[in-house]
Amino acid sequence: MNTTSSPQGFALFLIVVGALVMMAATVGLLVTNEQAWRLVIAAGGTLQVAGWLLHGRRLRGGAA
Repeated sequence: MNTTSSPQGFALFLIVVGALVMMAATVGLLVTNEQAWRLVIAAGGTLQVAGWLLHGRRLRGGAA
Protein backbone atom coordinates (compact mmCIF):
# COMPACT_ATOMS: atom_id res chain seq x y z
CA MET A 1 0.00 0.00 0.00
CA ASN A 2 1.31 3.39 -0.98
CA THR A 3 0.95 5.72 2.01
CA THR A 4 1.44 9.30 0.98
CA SER A 5 0.64 12.46 2.88
CA SER A 6 -1.04 14.15 -0.09
CA PRO A 7 -4.62 13.24 -1.04
CA GLN A 8 -5.28 11.29 -4.21
CA GLY A 9 -8.24 10.17 -6.25
CA PHE A 10 -11.77 10.84 -5.04
CA ALA A 11 -10.57 12.41 -1.77
CA LEU A 12 -8.57 14.98 -3.72
CA PHE A 13 -11.57 15.63 -5.97
CA LEU A 14 -13.82 16.34 -2.96
CA ILE A 15 -11.26 18.64 -1.35
CA VAL A 16 -10.65 20.67 -4.51
CA VAL A 17 -14.31 20.93 -5.50
CA GLY A 18 -15.22 21.93 -1.94
CA ALA A 19 -12.60 24.68 -1.96
CA LEU A 20 -13.72 25.97 -5.36
CA VAL A 21 -17.38 25.98 -4.31
CA MET A 22 -16.52 27.88 -1.13
CA MET A 23 -14.47 30.49 -2.99
CA ALA A 24 -17.12 31.03 -5.65
CA ALA A 25 -19.88 31.28 -3.04
CA THR A 26 -17.84 33.75 -0.98
CA VAL A 27 -17.52 36.00 -4.02
CA GLY A 28 -21.24 35.58 -4.66
CA LEU A 29 -22.02 36.54 -1.08
CA LEU A 30 -19.82 39.62 -1.22
CA VAL A 31 -21.28 40.76 -4.54
CA THR A 32 -24.99 40.09 -3.94
CA ASN A 33 -25.20 39.99 -0.13
CA GLU A 34 -27.83 37.23 -0.33
CA GLN A 35 -27.91 34.91 2.65
CA ALA A 36 -28.48 31.81 0.50
CA TRP A 37 -24.79 31.88 -0.42
CA ARG A 38 -23.98 30.96 3.19
CA LEU A 39 -25.61 27.57 2.65
CA VAL A 40 -23.47 27.03 -0.44
CA ILE A 41 -20.36 27.94 1.57
CA ALA A 42 -21.37 25.40 4.23
CA ALA A 43 -21.91 22.75 1.55
CA GLY A 44 -18.42 23.41 0.16
CA GLY A 45 -16.99 23.05 3.65
CA THR A 46 -18.84 19.78 4.08
CA LEU A 47 -17.31 18.49 0.84
CA GLN A 48 -13.85 19.41 2.09
CA VAL A 49 -14.38 17.68 5.43
CA ALA A 50 -15.65 14.57 3.66
CA GLY A 51 -12.59 14.57 1.41
CA TRP A 52 -10.17 14.90 4.32
CA LEU A 53 -11.97 12.15 6.26
CA LEU A 54 -11.80 9.88 3.22
CA HIS A 55 -8.10 10.65 2.88
CA GLY A 56 -7.52 9.95 6.58
CA ARG A 57 -9.40 6.67 6.38
CA ARG A 58 -7.24 5.58 3.48
CA LEU A 59 -4.06 6.37 5.39
CA ARG A 60 -5.19 4.63 8.58
CA GLY A 61 -6.63 1.59 6.87
CA GLY A 62 -10.27 2.33 7.66
CA ALA A 63 -9.83 3.28 11.32
CA ALA A 64 -10.89 6.91 10.95
